[in-house]
Amino acid sequence: MTAGTEVLAAWPPAAVATVVAALGAAALTLTGALAGGVWAAVRWRRDVYREERDRAWTRIVWAVDLVCAEDVGRNEIGRRAFQAVYDMQIARDEDVVFVTIVRELINTEKQRRDRPWER
Repeated sequence: MTAGTEVLAAWPPAAVATVVAALGAAALTLTGALAGGVWAAVRWRRDVYREERDRAWTRIVWAVDLVCAEDVGRNEIGRRAFQAVYDMQIARDEDVVFVTIVRELINTEKQRRDRPWER
């Protein structure tokens, strides 16, 4: 019985070339599948982040629209809704700066309206 590379030497060259080509194709397929899986995971995570951000901004804009309403009841509901959105910390990254600025504007405007004698 032969061992090691002597076994491959006994094979015909076409068979060795076929085995090497099959192993190369399998390696390339696995590499492609891995790259595709990573790409799909990255895309999925980006899409989830975008959807979460869209939902957060929908809530924020809805609350600000109510705050800007002429009706006192809607205005108060908007203030409470915006405060709840702010407390939930649904804004992320650079959006936090904008939400904080809007919160300060809303609070300043409410203080002016509630205490007109302090102007």
